[in-house]
Amino acid sequence: MFNGHITICKVYSDGRTEKVLDKSNLVTAGLGSSFLDIQQGGGSLHTEDYRPYYFQVGTDTIDYAITQQASATFYQLSAPLAWSDYGEDSDITLVQKYRGFNASVSPDVDSGEVYHELLNTSASLSAVKFSGIESNSTFFGKVKEGQVTKFFLNSFEAEIVLDEKSCNGVTISEIGLFSKNPKGFYQDSPLLIAYRSFQGIPKTKDFSIVVHWNIGFLGEAPNVDDHYTGQQSPHSPITSSGPQTGVVY
Repeated sequence: MFNGHITICKVYSDGRTEKVLDKSNLVTAGLGSSFLDIQQGGGSLHTEDYRPYYFQVGTDTIDYAITQQASATFYQLSAPLAWSDYGEDSDITLVQKYRGFNASVSPDVDSGEVYHELLNTSASLSAVKFSGIESNSTFFGKVKEGQVTKFFLNSFEAEIVLDEKSCNGVTISEIGLFSKNPKGFYQDSPLLIAYRSFQGIPKTKDFSIVVHWNIGFLGEAPNVDDHYTGQQSPHSPITSSGPQTGVVY
């Protein structure tokens, strides 16, 4: 099964670091459906479209039970930030995209079909359709070049940085990682593949928030939940020594 690990640290300008989260994360239904698309040829033909490419942070939490499969079936954050919440001087590259999701379909007299986004309920992929929505809550930050430090069919590692100028005055309590465009549409339709909620962090200009995300296929990479093995950015508070593990080569 897929599983993963997320580490969140505050990094201050004087070099001090404070680890605020070091836990496993929830791999959502989007990653599972993307993996099936790869196996069955039902999605994009380009490997790039499956890699972690976008993220969102928010101010609420999605309720889920890690032991229940249906609980991983959601495709959005509870309260993702709007454009203005990131700040005018933010170093984060923001884009507005059609957020992708799987939906059940019911007949409608006027429109022919009505799409209902799946939330905490599982369904056979043959019984759902992929759709997308664009709104004021569908702004995404880009995971910058070099911040996806490992990427294979069965594992990846990514780093997200909320710099000192970003999200100040906002209490951040959830984060989601999105693949680029797994269905291979003409325009990117990001799909939520991993999620984590945590105790709220009141963001200020005094520190950056650095997130390390590591996800792998644990049937082949049993240590993926124990180690971050990627390259270090200038913001990275993580140091390493000795052999590194967690990625299948």
